[in-house]
Amino acid sequence: MAGSLKFYIGIGICAALLVLFVRTAGVRDMLDALADANYWYVIPAAVLYLGSTWFRTMRWSVLMRHMKPVGTRRLFPVVVVGYMSNNLLPMRLGELVRSFYVSEREGISKASALVTIAIERVFDALILLAFIAVIAAFVPLTGLTRSFADQSGIPAGILVAAGSLPFLGAFGTLVLFATAPARTQALMNRLVSPAPPRVREGFANVVALFLEGLAPLRSPQMLALLFVMSIPIWLFEAGVFFLMAYPFDLNHVFGSVWDMGVTMVLVTAVTNIGSSVPAAPGGLGLFEIITRETLVLGPLAAVDRSVAAGYAIVLHAVILLPMIILGQIFLWAGNISLGRLSSRGQEDEPVSTGTTEAAVDA
Repeated sequence: MAGSLKFYIGIGICAALLVLFVRTAGVRDMLDALADANYWYVIPAAVLYLGSTWFRTMRWSVLMRHMKPVGTRRLFPVVVVGYMSNNLLPMRLGELVRSFYVSEREGISKASALVTIAIERVFDALILLAFIAVIAAFVPLTGLTRSFADQSGIPAGILVAAGSLPFLGAFGTLVLFATAPARTQALMNRLVSPAPPRVREGFANVVALFLEGLAPLRSPQMLALLFVMSIPIWLFEAGVFFLMAYPFDLNHVFGSVWDMGVTMVLVTAVTNIGSSVPAAPGGLGLFEIITRETLVLGPLAAVDRSVAAGYAIVLHAVILLPMIILGQIFLWAGNISLGRLSSRGQEDEPVSTGTTEAAVDA
């Protein structure tokens, strides 16, 4: 029942956002932009995105090394299937699918695996915030923030806080829990002390698995390594955003390749942080709106809204479709169905990734 409710809520949000996107895009001009685009750039852009996914898999392998060493090549299909599931299912249910799939294949605890996925999301958000901070040191972004505030009706300070504080707070909390596991376990046990013994025992086991997943955060060297490993993930994805600007002749809109590159890194960061809300499948609707508006309101060039809308649609397709196709191939090769993984993945959900689900991915 809860799974069905999540599904319908996610689909409803997706439909509402897509209607809003289309109604504010200038449909005729957007269709003209789509018709005139040079789609030869799609293939190298998709290869770049697969490169980003490979680096994600390397990082996840490092995050789970203390539980079981698993090579990048063996983990890659699991990551792809997880992203395919996120692209097809609402509420980021693909995270549960990925944690169940790796548990089934490698014998790793589902709860611990899910915690490592939450850590991934936090590091993704921190790197993207770092990108924005570096750009802000050289390019004034107050106008962009003010424009988003005016359009949404939300004060600029609240927008900035909502886009940064949850991830910074989540990072601090996870590191605190990881570095004080005994105190964390005692605190959690105290919270459920009024419950029956069987409930307390089950909860204690879940907390122990949770803390096992957090083990990599106890080492400053590991924290540094995870930050470093997160950089190429997002540079490759920013490369996808950059490359897909050429089919729509955005290189003629910007004063230089450098300006376009800086803008595309900014669009990558703002879009993935802004569309990290776990709702519609693949972030459909919200991704397109944020990508379009960040381009239109960007500080280094004035991009036509209809052209930006066409760019956002094709860009999102380049990010979503390769994962869906490749993920289905992996499932067919393993004689596994997405329906089975999804239903099993949602059984007895051990933990929730909560606000750390940055979607930071398209």
